[in-house]
Formats: sequence, structure tokens, C-alpha cells
Amino acid sequence: MMNSTRIDRRLLVLLYVLAFFLLWEWLNPVMALTDTNYLSFFLAFIALSLVLAIVEAKWWLAVPLKILYIFWAIHYVYLDKVLFSMETVLPLVSNLLSNVGIIVTGNWEEITNPFRTLLFYALLWMTTYLIRHWIEVRKSILLFYAMTVVFIAFIDTFSSYSAEGSIFRIMASGILLLGLLAISRLAEKHQTPISLGAFIAISVPLLLVVIASGAFASVLPKQEPVWPDPVPFMKAAVQGGKVTGAKSGYGPDDSKLGGSFVPDNTVVFEAKVERKQYWKIETKNTYTSKGWEQVPAEDEETSYMPGMEMGTSERFGRVEANAPLRAELQVTEDFPFIVYPYGMETVQSDEDVLFLHSELSGKYRTEIGGSEGTLAAYEIDFVEPDYSLKTLRETRMADYDALGEDLSAYLQLPEQLPERVRELAESIANDHDSVYEKTKAIERYFGRNGFVYTQQNVAVPKDDQDYVDQFLFDTKSGYCDNFSTSMVVMLRSLDIPARWVKGFAPGKIVKNDDGDLVYQVTNNEAHSWVEVYMPGVGWMPFEPTIGFNNLTDIENDVVADIAETEMPDKEEPVPPKKKPEQAEKPEEANKSGKTSPSISKWLKEHDWLWIVALVGLVLVGWRLFVVRVKWLPRILLYKYQSDAGDWETFIKQYQSLLKQLDRLGLKRAHGMTLSEYALKVDQHFSDDKMQTLTDAYEKGLYGGNTTDHDWVRLQEMWKKLINRTSG
Repeated sequence: MMNSTRIDRRLLVLLYVLAFFLLWEWLNPVMALTDTNYLSFFLAFIALSLVLAIVEAKWWLAVPLKILYIFWAIHYVYLDKVLFSMETVLPLVSNLLSNVGIIVTGNWEEITNPFRTLLFYALLWMTTYLIRHWIEVRKSILLFYAMTVVFIAFIDTFSSYSAEGSIFRIMASGILLLGLLAISRLAEKHQTPISLGAFIAISVPLLLVVIASGAFASVLPKQEPVWPDPVPFMKAAVQGGKVTGAKSGYGPDDSKLGGSFVPDNTVVFEAKVERKQYWKIETKNTYTSKGWEQVPAEDEETSYMPGMEMGTSERFGRVEANAPLRAELQVTEDFPFIVYPYGMETVQSDEDVLFLHSELSGKYRTEIGGSEGTLAAYEIDFVEPDYSLKTLRETRMADYDALGEDLSAYLQLPEQLPERVRELAESIANDHDSVYEKTKAIERYFGRNGFVYTQQNVAVPKDDQDYVDQFLFDTKSGYCDNFSTSMVVMLRSLDIPARWVKGFAPGKIVKNDDGDLVYQVTNNEAHSWVEVYMPGVGWMPFEPTIGFNNLTDIENDVVADIAETEMPDKEEPVPPKKKPEQAEKPEEANKSGKTSPSISKWLKEHDWLWIVALVGLVLVGWRLFVVRVKWLPRILLYKYQSDAGDWETFIKQYQSLLKQLDRLGLKRAHGMTLSEYALKVDQHFSDDKMQTLTDAYEKGLYGGNTTDHDWVRLQEMWKKLINRTSG
């Protein structure tokens, strides 16, 4: 228990609601930057923790409830099962326990995803406890508020996350929280209770002032910065170097990679689209040991008019058709080509434009009026690719021999490539059987072996050095070109066809001039990644660069032992889908103890209801616990009912009566004898039953008389008295 003057319960609810919103602002960037799709699960856990704190739940109730919720959430996320079963619980427990040995040996990068989630829940648990301490005991949340402001400002400055809306929400909820706690401290200091109405009368004007000032500031004209962006110089100072080199952004010449560059925040385009996408421009096929070239440089082009079916050929292996999406692009850079998401089907434009597609590079040039032109705006209809994990894990190296397609251009390597590059690739991938698993092993290698993402002081290979070899064995430091090129070269050394892709990362979400949420892409988002040809599937994107997330959707349709197999980094957790012909009949499902497909599907589509139901059950359970003084006597009567009275039964009845009287509010003061307490109880009920029961209890307990009693009469008195405690 926390020792402090108790805050009014209604005010405490308001304080915890405000603290909940501050914690929400911590989770938003974490979820966005890690592409975690289960924000509601974490918010529900925070809400559960705060509710249990508000109702002052005992530790023996609160701790099991939190543990049960955490285990259920991990179970649902990684196994897609709403209800527990021995088939799922045992592998999950085994998976969590397997991390003990990993931690002991210090192989932190091998910690499994379920255990990482468990650690995150533990962090949230600790944070909510600290918030409870700051609010109820210290009555000051200034430290947490300051940490929140610093964290959001840091994330907004040094990452792609936009915290424009977060800053205002933090200011509103944080200042109100600080003000209410300051008033509470003053009231406690002067021992002057303040009613909830007084708190509301004080807080509402404060909140209105904060909102009005924030709204007024948002509509005021904003002056351009007087000083240059200090972030590149700060990064360079930390890294011990200078800000030198070319500016970031797309460029057609990639023959010489390496060297530092200056970040450029110039907006290239804005995309109004439902979800973040990678924006592709082109691929290149020939690695020269210093960079990339397209061989041959010229290729036959296919022409398309706006609205024509012009989809790319990468969309194979889809589990089922996804819903069509539309991206509306406003382009500010003079690009004589389009940028497009994976799964593009048609492009719409008001211009009389011709799209010229190179099959070799994947680039779509734009031609207007017979000559090269640029589009300021266009719309793209697309369907996001969706791959089957089962199909990917069945890919084998031998499958390439049966392909009729010539992929030799994507196996090219320079003759002078150091042998240790090939040896490293083999050591990483040899333990895996499928092409997909070999590819994933290469993709994950960089994040688990000390590589660093940086844009400054990036080495340029000398004449006798290979660009990939230098990065893998000497520097281990670079940006996207280093990571993506190294992955392509290592895959090719394993005879896995791969190609280098250029385009833009998703950008950050902002509000445009019309108030719509759009993804704003600047020159800083210029990016490169990898495409790998999976036999029987087609070209598939991969993301090896540290700090970037693969947006590829992979359906987990494999029944796997979670204790042995770690789910894919980005693609999971995705609910496994059962094909119609494999679905069990309702009768068979009931016999096996499994939920029928229709019910299972409904549960998946309405998973938020389970969160609401869980919170509802907690509230109902707590309400029943609070009013247990009214219904518990019936259970006690049933539990201690005895036709043949005896001393052992009477002891249990008397002790249960003492506890019930305590719940009723008739508390036994410290040092009060049982006889004195019995007199107090009888005065409350205006009879003498408690004194009679107490005399019998003391004669047996202190006098040793456990037989010479009228058990039937004592039992009747106990029944009447225990019933009266229920009101």
C-alpha cells in the first residue's frame, strides 16, 4: 500500500485519465516507428492497471489479473487464438522459458519476439506503478511530464515520426494534470479539503486557456527559420566529423557509392494514401565493385495511357485478394517519371501523358506532347501484395532449375569480388533450407552483428577495394546503399537472384493545406532496398537497412512450433488463414474443442470487443467484491451448514462471522477483547446473540470446554446474526 493522504476518488479518476493520455503519447511513436499494429492491446493494459489502482484492488487480485492479461495478449498476438488450449499454451510457455538461457549467455539479439513483448509489458507495468506513486504519494508529475516533452521532441527531431499533434495534446493534458496536483498539494498542506466541484471550477478555465492559446498559435503565420537546421551538425559533432558531401535525394548515377551527404528536407511529393508505402522508381542489375549500373543501358519500352492496366509483374504468391487502394500524389520535384507503390494497377492523370515502362529497370518515364515531361499530380490504384509464409518456406534452390525465365543478369558479380564475402554469406545461410529462410537470414544479419546506420563519415572504397567487402569487414558503418548492396551481393554469391531497388521510404504523416493527413516525402527519404526472386512466387521486396521496416504483408498460414521458430520481423503477427477446403465441419470442430470457422472469423474481426469485455468483467468483478458483504453470507451459510454441530464447525462459523462484521464496518479496535467487541456488536444490532456466541467461543478456546454446548441453539444464533450482516 502507498502511504499518503488519499485523494478524492472522483478527482483521482480525472488525474489517471490525464496520465493515461500522456502514456498514450509515449506509445504512439513507438508503435509507428516499429510498425506494431497492436496499440489497443497496450492501451488496454495501461487502462486495466490504472483502474485497479483507482479501486485499490488488493495485490493478490491485481497481480494475477495483469499476468493473465499479458499472457492472453501474447497468446493472441503470436498464435491468433482467443482462448487458451494445451496445444498453444505449452509451446508459448516453452518459448518464453527458452529465453532464460539466451539471457544468461548474453546473446541478446536471439531473444524471441514473444519474450520481447513480455518485457515491454513489464516496462508498462513498472511505468504505471511509478505514475501511481507520483500522483497519489508525491502529488507531482513534473518529472514524468518533462520526460514526455523531451522524448517526443527528440523523436520528432531525429526520426520520421511527426509529433505536431502530440505536442499540443501533451501541453493540454500535462498542464492540467500539473495544475490539479498542485492544488491537491496545497489543500493537503493546509489541511483544507477541496470538493470535486471546486477542482472542476478551477480546471475548466485552465483547460480552456490552454486549448485557446494552442488553437490561436496554430493559425498564426509561421516565419521561416533564421538559422540552418542544426540536426546535421549535431549528428556530425557526436560522430566526430564534419558535415560534408552531396545532399540527400534521388540521383540517376550510382556508379560510385559511399561518402557522406548532407540531409535535405526539401519536400519531393505528398501522398494521400491509407497506409504507408515504399515508393519505387527503378532497379539496377550490374554491380561493379564500386557501385551499380544498368546493363544494357537502353531497353525496349512499353507505352501506356492513363487508366490502362499497367501493373507490375511482382505480385505473385498472394494468399487472397486484398482490398484495392488509391494513392493521390502531389509532386513538387521535376521528375520525368512516376514513383509508385507495390501492386500498382492503373495510373490516372488529367494530363495527356504517355507512360513508357522499361521491363528491365521497372522505371515508368513520363512523356507529354512527344517529349519528356513531368506530372505535378496523379492518382495510382493499387492492391498491396500478400504472400503465403507456407509457400515461401517451401521454396528450394533446386526450383530455379525448372524456371523458364533467364535470371542470369541478377546473379552477376565482379570477378574480383573477395572470396570472404561468399564465405560469410554461406556461413549465414547454410543452416537454412528454403530460399526464403536463407534470404531472411541475410536480411537479419546486419541488425544482429554490430552494424551501424549513419550518413556521416561513410567510407569510400579505394581503387583496390570492394565496396561491399569494405562495409562487411572493415567499417560496418553506412547508410541504405551499403546495406542493400551488401545483401544483394551476398545473395548472388549464393546463386539467389536479387536486384538493387531505388525509390523513397514512406515519409512522415502530416496535415496538408487542406487539412488532410498525407505522407510527406522529402529528399531525406531517398532510399534503396532489395528485391529477391522467389521460385514460384516472383520478385519480392526485403529491407536490410537498420532503422527501416519491411512493409511486405506475409500471411502466417503455417502451423509452427513457436518455441522453435521465430516469427518474421515485420510481417508478423498476422492471423493465419485457413483455406475453405481445409476448414473443419462444425460437428468436428466441436468434438475437437476448437471454435468453428465462422465464430473464429467473427472473433478476429471484433477483437476490440474482447478488450471491452475484459474491462467490463474487471469492473463487474470489482463491484461484486465491493458489495460482497451483501451476498457473501449466503455462501457462508452454505459452506458452514452442519446438521450435527461440533466444536470444529463452530470455530469456523465464529471466525467467518468476525470477518463479515469487519466487512460491514464493525471493526474491532486494537487491544479490544472479544467480550468488549461482542458488546459493541450487540449494541449495534440491539440483541445479545454475539455475547452468547463469544461466551461459548472463549469457554472452548481458553477453558477447554469443547463439548458442553447447545450446538443447535448456537448454530441458529449464528445464522440469524450472519444474515443480519447482509442488511
